[in-house]
Amino acid sequence: MIALFLLSLALSTDAFAASLARGVRARERHLPTALGSGLIFGTTEGVMCLLGWMGGSLFAGSIARFDHWIALVLLGIIGARMIREGLQHDTDDAQTARMTLIGTLVTAIGTSVDSATVGVALALAGTSAYAAIAIGSASFLASTVGFMIGPMLGARFGHRAEIAGGTVLILIGAFIFYEHAVLGAA
Repeated sequence: MIALFLLSLALSTDAFAASLARGVRARERHLPTALGSGLIFGTTEGVMCLLGWMGGSLFAGSIARFDHWIALVLLGIIGARMIREGLQHDTDDAQTARMTLIGTLVTAIGTSVDSATVGVALALAGTSAYAAIAIGSASFLASTVGFMIGPMLGARFGHRAEIAGGTVLILIGAFIFYEHAVLGAA
């Protein structure tokens, strides 16, 4: 349960950072706009995770002997990429995308690709598909809050959120590996 909470929090940092950047650029910061943006980000994140989980479930039985290695590598790669992006401080797609429905959707898809990969890892770890709801809900909340507080915190905080999220993903991958390889948990 704690691992799922931390995973949801980690995955929501991309959505938070993107929404924070979009909030900085928005001319009008109304709650309905923030909620709409949050709904797009949360739904996209949850659906991508579920799609990854479904794909991972198809192969879970045949790769159970080394699934912890897959989770370690996948979460490690995603986490390292998030940390690298957080350290680059480059202008990203979230900052340059236009403030339109299509721009929001494209940004949401871009930030949720990691969730599909995490969905595969969750399926291999035997986690319920309901985890996608937790991940989508966390992204909804993070996106809504990010959009609303964007002007107050500025774009720099988004980079720190990505670094923290990447670190958490790497630690979760290491925990899954430790649990399965060292402790022998099924």
